[in-house]
Amino acid sequence: MTVAALTVGAAATLGSSTGSSGPVSAVDTRQNAAVETAALASATRLSPVSEPQDAYLPPAGFVAPAPRVARSQRAAPPPPPPVVINPTSPASPTGTGLIAAPVILSSLGIPEIVLNAYRSAELTLMVEAPKCGVPWHLLAGIGRIESGHAGGGRTDSSGTTVTPILGPVLDGRLAGNEVIRDTDRGATDGDAGHDRAVGPMQFIPSTWAKYASDGNADGAADPNNVFDATLAAARYLCSGGLDLRDPLQETRAVLRYNNSGTYAANVITWSNAYRNGGTPTPSQLSDSSTPPPGGLTDAAANGSDLARELAAPPELPPDATPTPTTPAPAPLIPGLPALPALPCVFFCPPADPAAPAPAPAPAEPAAPPPAIAPAVGVR
Repeated sequence: MTVAALTVGAAATLGSSTGSSGPVSAVDTRQNAAVETAALASATRLSPVSEPQDAYLPPAGFVAPAPRVARSQRAAPPPPPPVVINPTSPASPTGTGLIAAPVILSSLGIPEIVLNAYRSAELTLMVEAPKCGVPWHLLAGIGRIESGHAGGGRTDSSGTTVTPILGPVLDGRLAGNEVIRDTDRGATDGDAGHDRAVGPMQFIPSTWAKYASDGNADGAADPNNVFDATLAAARYLCSGGLDLRDPLQETRAVLRYNNSGTYAANVITWSNAYRNGGTPTPSQLSDSSTPPPGGLTDAAANGSDLARELAAPPELPPDATPTPTTPAPAPLIPGLPALPALPCVFFCPPADPAAPAPAPAPAEPAAPPPAIAPAVGVR
């Protein structure tokens, strides 16, 4: 709105208020002058700013980026080979006052740190030997039988057992144990006369020397560490090109770990129970659930032929005679009578000459002659 418009409007307002008739007095003139002065002042305040708006904005432009420091790209150095630690050496942490970590049991009853060792070994072998297929629950079955999962998880925070887990001395005094003379001058098991199993997975010194592993990446391979011992056990089970997805080869691998049928049956029973998320019942386990440890032998080092082992029938004693296998009878359906055996008509197997001839069927008694009714007399 311009100043002229405001002035005209104010004058028109004053004129209408005073009326068009009658003389204009000096008081009215002064009032009109005051109104015009106020209108001019108001119009001055409402007048637009003549300064440009861009005067208040900062100048536009781009800030130059800071120069980047060139960095050289280089690969990480390879990890050093693990140092094998003997349990009885001064450098070994065993028996030096280790503090046991809190034991946290999983839903399967396996301590969490030991369960992590089983799963870690499975993941490592998935990369190293993908055709082997060693599962964590099979390692858990072996660990359950061998040491009760490292003595109930009595390890420190890195997985090393607080107290040594040693098997009986393999001098042949216990029934079922082999005689294995010392192979490392007692450096691993502390016995210079005979070897004995060591650690949560019960490795004898000669086998540990071949499969020693560093499962927790601390630069040392210790048979008393659950991560190291479990990884070594997984590599031992996968040695020789075994495929543990095959139940027969899985059994062969467990038998190489400990050559006992009862041991293998119990390990596989625990493994299947862990895989299904439970634990076996006492009736599912064999009589001797904890055979004497220390039967771990290196069958792969003996040059055993896997194909020959899998194809060979079980050996029998010299004075034993093979028992002919007979097919199991078909299950009967409740409520229905059993059907008689059908005679063979086509493609019948040859008769066994040593088998006794079947007894002749009893002859049925002859039918009596028909009775003759007496004749009726005629009268």
